Amino acid sequence: MGDLLIRGVEEAVMQRLKAKAEVNGTSLQHEATLALKRGAPLSGAERKALLERFEREHGFPKVAVSGAEIVREIRDEAEHWELNR
Repeated sequence: MGDLLIRGVEEAVMQRLKAKAEVNGTSLQHEATLALKRGAPLSGAERKALLERFEREHGFPKVAVSGAEIVREIRDEAEHWELNR
């Protein structure tokens, strides 16, 4: 787990985080961490970029076939074997 130092936080934000910590019986650090988690979700484009980077770095090939094409190929092959029994 990493550490993060944030300078220049508005006083109003600090007061809200402190109030939440007091109401919830938690620490300021805990409330700030929750706020960062809620406020920093990855967008679809960011998730896609991370996946593509992972694939590039680990050598996973791009698949140029859709799921529908795979299902169609399996179905056609099954029909072929059924007709030639």
